[in-house]
Amino acid sequence: MITTVNSEQSSLVRLRHFSNHGPAAVVGLTFAALMAGQILGFLLLGTGRAGCGFAESVLVLDSLLALACAGSAFRRAQGLAALFWFLFASVLVVLLIPTAFQAYDSLTGQTTLSDSTWRLLYCLYGAPILMMLFLPENYHGAQVKSEIILALVQIAIVVGLVYSTFFFLPARNMLPADALLHNITISDAQSLLLLIAVVVRLQFARVPGTRRLLLRLALFLMVCALATFLGDWIDLHHYLTASAWFNLGWAVPQAAAALVAITWVPAADLEAAPPATNFLGFLGTNFALVSLLCCVGLLTDRWKAAYGSVLADVAIAASLLAFTLRLALTQLHQQQEIVQRHAAQKRLNTSHQRIGGLLEVARRQTAEITQISELGSVLHACSTREEVFRLIPERLRRLFPGFSGSVALLSASGNRVQSAAEWGMLFPADQIFTPEECWALRRGHTHAQSGGGTNGRCTHLRGEGPSVCIPLIANGEAIGILAIQEDDRLHDHPPSPSPSESDADVDSDAFARRRQLATTVAEHIALAVANVNLKEALRLQAIRDPLTGLYNRRYMQEFLERELHSARRKRRPLSVIMLDLDHFKRYNDNFGHSAGDQALAAVGEMLLRTVRAEDIACRYGGEEFTLILPECPLSEATVRAEEIRKRIKEYHSPQVQPKRPDRPAANLSCSIGVAAFDETTDRVDLLLKFADDALYQAKRAGRDRVVVARPAAALPEVNFTESAPAASASAEKK
Repeated sequence: MITTVNSEQSSLVRLRHFSNHGPAAVVGLTFAALMAGQILGFLLLGTGRAGCGFAESVLVLDSLLALACAGSAFRRAQGLAALFWFLFASVLVVLLIPTAFQAYDSLTGQTTLSDSTWRLLYCLYGAPILMMLFLPENYHGAQVKSEIILALVQIAIVVGLVYSTFFFLPARNMLPADALLHNITISDAQSLLLLIAVVVRLQFARVPGTRRLLLRLALFLMVCALATFLGDWIDLHHYLTASAWFNLGWAVPQAAAALVAITWVPAADLEAAPPATNFLGFLGTNFALVSLLCCVGLLTDRWKAAYGSVLADVAIAASLLAFTLRLALTQLHQQQEIVQRHAAQKRLNTSHQRIGGLLEVARRQTAEITQISELGSVLHACSTREEVFRLIPERLRRLFPGFSGSVALLSASGNRVQSAAEWGMLFPADQIFTPEECWALRRGHTHAQSGGGTNGRCTHLRGEGPSVCIPLIANGEAIGILAIQEDDRLHDHPPSPSPSESDADVDSDAFARRRQLATTVAEHIALAVANVNLKEALRLQAIRDPLTGLYNRRYMQEFLERELHSARRKRRPLSVIMLDLDHFKRYNDNFGHSAGDQALAAVGEMLLRTVRAEDIACRYGGEEFTLILPECPLSEATVRAEEIRKRIKEYHSPQVQPKRPDRPAANLSCSIGVAAFDETTDRVDLLLKFADDALYQAKRAGRDRVVVARPAAALPEVNFTESAPAASASAEKK
């Protein structure tokens, strides 16, 4: 089993190797078969006319096969490589023509071409090779196809003149034997010179793809040179039998050409090489063109002597026309390249400016986002409205340079809008207007005005500049507006000339960005105001009594402790008034709990109107209230306590009726105890107890009266170190 698997793997490897080298192997086997056929023909038919005709017919097949391989390379090539293989195929065509004539003569027994003419035609294969050596190495638009073709036309004219001068003109004045000897000498010299020229051209090849092509050409020329030297040596020594058998040797150059073409693989770096753009390169190119013209001039002298001046003038005119067309095309393409480069530079500058503008916009947007983030963070850290509206002008002045603005809040009733924060020159402080004057509040979403005109413009705005009003929406309700207006178009400034369309587009884009930015800022402000309102509401719920609106007992204790320490430190008086409604349980029984709540709310309202700004009134618990009066002596506190007692006694609600006719009217009275620091006691922890004891004494004395606590020095130690039982005191108060 293992042996079977290994054999299958080795078979796959052999198949893959054959697929990679299959075409070359097939071509090599085909040439070997054709050469074997030549040998078999000589063995069977001899070296006479029949055998030589058969062998030369096989040589024609060899040439056709080599030409097919060159055509395959031409189809696989692109650019200058395709032109190289086209000229290589031309070489094979030049070699095929005399071979075909010689085979025809051998088979038919006729003499279509003489030996010297046949050898002259054979020597013409060097003309395409010379043209191949003048091909440039790269094709990047610096030299277009038409320029290369015109350059090859000039080279072809010079090569044609050279071959005519050195081959055809001398042959006219020679005997056939002399011409044959001359052609053999020139043929050998040509093969050697072509090989040397290719080797020299290799030294200047910079592109790897070009070097590979030239190496293949050198290999082909080396085989051709060996075959030419050996064949010419046989002909010079008149070895007829060896000359017939040497037809096998003429098949070797064809096989070399076929293998060189079929094994060639297109090189990617042939087109990727950078063009030579230095001064020496241009100088060398122009020098070569001038040398071609000089060669044409020198060679035409021989032509004038041999064929007359007409044909020579035609050759000169054709060469000059090709040179002129090539120069004109070069100048045209250079001018087009200059225009394209100027256009590309202009596009590059435009793109650079656009990218610079985009980078500037991105930088500005990044700075704006950073400022908005900082604004949101600072606003959310604020604990009161005052902090919020104190920070807004400073931050928004930096965020909206060249703009004025204000933040206005709706009143609790919703019928008035008052400015809470302003910056710039267009919005007065404490501006008050109705919601109907602002389109943003009327419509419930952003209202923008691009400037100029009064249609659709909010009447609370001044000036005619672009403006935007954005409602502050929190929890689905509008709580105010953010109004922003540009300062550049104040009514006292002269109107600017009409802007161009591009300037108008820029202004429109800038205004749209400001509007979007203001919308984001308005969201942060609305959220911050809503958070502050919520914090304030929660704080009030934590320290206020919801029924009376007074501070609760917890806040009273914190405030009292703080004020007592301040009074001790500053040596200032502080008075405490404790108040309890008399027989309030009976009041609830007679008139109901609703009336009792109404009475408590009325007492709380009366206390709020009575106290000073620095005083606080608290609901101590149930129907008991406490007033803390900083910097108020005991005598003054007693007077104010008496005023409070009288006002409570005057309270009467006509809407409250007794549940039964035999019950008394809804009148209230109260008992009050007053104590002061440090007239009553200098101990902070006992001041509230002294006031409570005075209240207890007022209850025992008959209620509806004010009792001032006696100083701590006039009381036994127990009076201010131990409190009365809570149950007993509570019963007496009731």
